[in-house]
Amino acid sequence: MEHWRSPYLGLRDIPAGLNEFELTTFFSYSAAELATVRSLRKPLHRFGLALHMGFIRMSGRTLDAVDRIPKMLWSHLGAQIGIDPPAMGTLRSLYIDRIRTLSEHQQQAYRALGFQQMTEHQRRYVVRWLRETLVSRSDQTSLLPALKRWLYDHRILQIAPRELKSLIATAQRDHEAQLLKALELRYGQQKLQTWEAALNSKTQDGTPLQTWLWAAPLKQSTVQITQFFDKVDHLRAMGVAENWPSSVNDAAVRHYARRCAHRAPSVSKRITATRRSLEVACFLRYALCTSSDQLLLMLRRWIRKTANDAARETMPTYADAQAKLHEFALNVRKLARQEDLSHEDLRAQLVELATATLTDTKVSRSALARAHLIDHPAQARALLARLLTLPLAAQGDHPVIQALEILHNTYANRVTTLATAPDLKLGNRWQKVIAGTDRKKALSALEWATLFALRLSLRNGSVYLEHSFVFRSQATLFISKEDWKKTRDMHYAQLGLSKDPKETLEPLAEHLHKRLQDFATAAASGQIRVDSEGIHQEKSPASPEDIRVAALRRTLYEGRPPGQLPEIVLEMDSAVRFSWILLGREPNSRRELLMVYAAVFAHGTSMSAADVSRMIPELPVEAVRQTMKRLSDERRMREASDAMLQYLHRFEIAKHWGRSDLASSDMMSLETERAIWQSRVDPRRKTASVGIYTHVRDGWGIMYDQPIVLNERQAGVAIEGVVRQSAVEDVGQLAVDTHGYTDFAMAVAKLLGFDLCPALADIKHRKLFALKGTIVPNVLDPVMACNLELSAMEGIFDELVRIAASIRSGQCSAVQALTRFGSAARGQSVYDGGVQFGKMLCTIFKVDYLLNAAFRSEIRHALNRGESTHTLQHAIHSGKIPAALSKRMDSMAAVSSALSLLSNCVMAWNAGHMQTAWDAIKAAGGELLIADARSVSPTNIAEINLRGTLDFPVEKFALRILPSSVNIKDLSRRRTA
Repeated sequence: MEHWRSPYLGLRDIPAGLNEFELTTFFSYSAAELATVRSLRKPLHRFGLALHMGFIRMSGRTLDAVDRIPKMLWSHLGAQIGIDPPAMGTLRSLYIDRIRTLSEHQQQAYRALGFQQMTEHQRRYVVRWLRETLVSRSDQTSLLPALKRWLYDHRILQIAPRELKSLIATAQRDHEAQLLKALELRYGQQKLQTWEAALNSKTQDGTPLQTWLWAAPLKQSTVQITQFFDKVDHLRAMGVAENWPSSVNDAAVRHYARRCAHRAPSVSKRITATRRSLEVACFLRYALCTSSDQLLLMLRRWIRKTANDAARETMPTYADAQAKLHEFALNVRKLARQEDLSHEDLRAQLVELATATLTDTKVSRSALARAHLIDHPAQARALLARLLTLPLAAQGDHPVIQALEILHNTYANRVTTLATAPDLKLGNRWQKVIAGTDRKKALSALEWATLFALRLSLRNGSVYLEHSFVFRSQATLFISKEDWKKTRDMHYAQLGLSKDPKETLEPLAEHLHKRLQDFATAAASGQIRVDSEGIHQEKSPASPEDIRVAALRRTLYEGRPPGQLPEIVLEMDSAVRFSWILLGREPNSRRELLMVYAAVFAHGTSMSAADVSRMIPELPVEAVRQTMKRLSDERRMREASDAMLQYLHRFEIAKHWGRSDLASSDMMSLETERAIWQSRVDPRRKTASVGIYTHVRDGWGIMYDQPIVLNERQAGVAIEGVVRQSAVEDVGQLAVDTHGYTDFAMAVAKLLGFDLCPALADIKHRKLFALKGTIVPNVLDPVMACNLELSAMEGIFDELVRIAASIRSGQCSAVQALTRFGSAARGQSVYDGGVQFGKMLCTIFKVDYLLNAAFRSEIRHALNRGESTHTLQHAIHSGKIPAALSKRMDSMAAVSSALSLLSNCVMAWNAGHMQTAWDAIKAAGGELLIADARSVSPTNIAEINLRGTLDFPVEKFALRILPSSVNIKDLSRRRTA
């Protein structure tokens, strides 16, 4: 079911303000349905049955309230069934004394649509489904609309909201009881009670322990690293790290931890003992895992920063070169002034001096930096001493773990020299110093070598930490090999793959051979020029915009009125009711509706909660902050944004904007405070920023969003967005830039059912790859590398499918998987085979991209849509992200989704006015070209005030947004902003 239909489910009566789209969607009938309606003899009975059928299609439940029927609906029903509508606005006269007639019409209606009432067997199945769903989603508010959608999809009539809530509450109590039982079996009731008491205590400086544990790093520094070592040590001393039950999974830990964190410890005393114990335990576990992640992430960045600082400190300067030249000149002058030297001796000494200068060993910059680090071991030694307390582990013997053991023994003996040179593979460049005669420098070299090797090992997963979300072992990150043996057939079927790798790889190899032949033909004919400098295409000049396109753009936008962002949001909410999606129900009052809007604006714009409160004086700042916490679950924001996207694509003009199976993804940066630990310098704007990664449809609209850290590979987030999005049915091709591509990612995306299409930078210098033994035409020799092996791909194919299945099933994210299998994983068979598979796919794509001008234009066009969307987003979010929101990734996810929601609102509002103008052109007999419509975007913000006062004229749209509590006199009271 599409997200925009969710607010209609469970309605008890017909909304007063039905629009044309709702009448057409819900109250239009097929030939079979019209035959059922016309089978009744009396016209009024036909109206009644048609009304019931339309209402069940809209809400999924039977209509009991027939006192108020909109006049527009009567006219529409009359046109549908071919009968003049009655001059009355109610069906009370038909049903008031005929309860049996009402019941018969309801039964005929839901049976004609394939619905049925819930049976006892189905009720038990619903309870079982709820228990299974709670394993991955513990939020009761989001479960209610999900259950309504499930009932509608299975053609079961909606039951009363109280019964639905009762079913959810019962399933949740059972689920929480099972989780608590698992915790009690591992830790015992006494320890759980001890944890509750400890959480209410305070640290030595008077800070509540709960606040201290939840706090994110203030900035990137060694002081912060030390403080997070203290947090991890404190939590491990409490016993949180050992024996955590696997049945209390990460989703449950995150949910209950956030509930506990957003509530003061004094308030937690008022909830039930079962839930309180569960929340406290999950909070401590979440604090331990996130603190460990933040600690290791800061440590990895510190290692890289220290290496960069050392390189800058030892960088040769102009003054150094001048000093060497000056020294050489002084030596020459000294020899020249020695009058007692014979001509032959002078020549000999000059030759000797020149030879010594010319043979002076050149030391690389990296070697200078390493020497500098070896001479300054203090910080590394202090961090390693704390790092040794972490239970880092590896599968099998690992040089980093062995080095840590040697350092542990060395520090325990309180010596500053390395007794013997260990035989460890920590890098050849460090080995000479480690085995050298200076044993103090040998210890320092071992310490730095261990840190650099640890940084690499944490990234590729060969070293892991069990109490972590990011740096877990591969055994827990991917589907376990035991489970894979049991469920392998199911996963292959879900991915649509054959278990025989030859059936997947050999057709691709044949296609690769054919496309290379086509490329050779194109190169021989002069269509493409290939030489020692790479692949060259003839550059086509940019064509000026067609006069027709400019005229069409003016026509489509000239009738659009000036807009204010708050009123645009209200109008779009009246069309989609996304506020109902955010709350999980209809807002109870105008004040609650305003609080929802305030929370969206406080997340999606550069205004803080205090700024929004000043704009809407009737809302205190604490109320805004509480609503922000309530809506901070990115799933609700994303569902609201998806509903707006689906509304955008209802319009006919949207069908001409682009392909439905093509999308693009790219990152935009939002400025934040420099001290934020996850901020990085934006290479273009040179400001501290956090990244927002968006997936945009070729036909406009943001279909997925997620926050990321700048200056990191984006292939994982690109794949993650396609796999997790639920706004559109299918994405077959995803256009990305160079940052969103790796060869391994090409292979994973193919196994997941779509193609990565990278617009590669400097494509002319990139090689084309073929299988070993392929006979390459001479014309392609300069750009070809025949080093692919099908046997290597076949050998790791099953393991590669296991990784793809782990991503598809939600066992891990694509970001985690692609981080593990980045360049740091070189030498691992799975990575090397996956890279070969990806190179084969990438070569096929590059040939298509270079030879097919239409395909190349489509990819670039899709990426340009993403850039235009980012321009709109920057216009809405024009300042810095408030520091309170940019410290944690969960709040940044809410920022990202709220910004997508506001952007989709503006695009949908533009599309509505463009559709009106489009219809007027067609009605006037104007000629319209679909190709021209593709060039006109809905991102125009001329005459739209995105930074005005927050004035929400709720009374204009109250009939649709607040149908149950509408009171026009009360709503139209004076608004202040």
